This record gives sequence, C-alpha cells and structure tokens, in this order.
Amino acid sequence: MIDARVIYETEAEMNRLHAACRAAAARQRSNTVSRQEHRRAAEEFRNYQSPLWGLWSAQAQRDIVDSSGPWRDAAILYLQTSPRFFRSGYLRDVLCTRIKQAELQHKERKNIQEALLQSIVRRPSTGSFRYDCRLAIKVADSDFLQELRSLCGNRNPWISGRASRMEQAILRHAKPPSEIDI
Repeated sequence: MIDARVIYETEAEMNRLHAACRAAAARQRSNTVSRQEHRRAAEEFRNYQSPLWGLWSAQAQRDIVDSSGPWRDAAILYLQTSPRFFRSGYLRDVLCTRIKQAELQHKERKNIQEALLQSIVRRPSTGSFRYDCRLAIKVADSDFLQELRSLCGNRNPWISGRASRMEQAILRHAKPPSEIDI
C-alpha cells in the first residue's frame, strides 16, 4: 500500500543515497579505497527498493487508466505530494499521462486540480510542466479556470507565467461551444 508516509520515506532515502553517491564520486579519484567506497555507494543506490517503484509496472499503469483503485489513488497522491528525488519527475510525467487517459470520478478530478494548482506555485517544479498542462486540459472546469486566472494576476512572474501558460493550453484545446451544446 502506497501512502504519503511511503512517498516521504522514499524521497528521504533516495536523497540520502544520491548524496552519498555524489560525495563518494567527488573523492573517488584519490585512491583505491575511495573508488571502492564510490562503487559501494552506487550499488546501494541501485539496489534500493521502494513500494513506490510499483507505479512503474505495466499492471499499475493499466490499472490507473482502467479503474479507480489503489494504483490510481497512489498516482494522485504522488501528484499531490510531488516528491523531489533523483528521477522523481520522470515518474510524475508518466503518471500525468496515465491519469489523463482515465475516466475520472469527481473527487479524483478535484484532487488533481488541487495538485496542479500547487504545482504552479511550487518552485522548483518537479517533472515537465507541459505534462501538468496536458493533464489540466483533461480535468479543467470553470472553477479551475477561475483559480488559474487569479494566479495569473500574481505579482510573482514565475507563478503568473506558469498559470498563464496552463490557462492558454486549456483554452487552446477547449471544445467549441457548438460541440458542448450537442
């Protein structure tokens, strides 16, 4: 079961292991012992296992698209917590793509909207912002657009620029009124 605790523990451990690798790499040219230390640190980093890695599996990704359940809940929670560790952004991008392909329930849609609004003000960001925009197109409604427009007026250019780009992506892909009325 993936919950916020698992995500935060994975983030902390991955950051610790990655820092140990970087520190050992900086010393590895000095002598044989340092090179062995670097190999040990790299091996420990590669061998780390987390329940979070289950989100990479083909089965989990199919389940995210096909049905509400633990994998989709874990994917949405991952977007909400937005952990920062080595390659966490790649996983976020994949999850955005899979969630975009799913038929979402109202509560899931609202949770995703909340996560996307948080991603606008978070600095530095995780993953590629374009995947957030693509997901926003799928989950947008009038309330979400209103929240985005209020962020467009923010004095911080980072926030207002990202909000504006997300709003433009949504409007660019909006269905024409004639398709909505049918």
